[in-house]
Amino acid sequence: MNISLQDLSDRQIQLIADHLHHWTVKPDGTEGYRTAEVTVGGVDCAALSSKTMESKQVPGLYFIGEVVDVTGWLGGYNFQWAWSSGWCAGQYV
Repeated sequence: MNISLQDLSDRQIQLIADHLHHWTVKPDGTEGYRTAEVTVGGVDCAALSSKTMESKQVPGLYFIGEVVDVTGWLGGYNFQWAWSSGWCAGQYV
């Protein structure tokens, strides 16, 4: 049965909206470490030169990629950060 939104009354649309706003999702488990993703943490960006990625405390020590506390969406953004920060540090090593 196909129903178009234009065929619904304001009351019916409000009931649907209320149900969606009160919908809860309760995870019942994980896929474990096999598919785990790191989401936060790492070397503090404030401890690094933003120009060279070199440690401010230990000259000659560079940090790049996912070891640095930079978070982003999944979907290749972490690769871009790894390549970009690596290129940046590589200019000064």
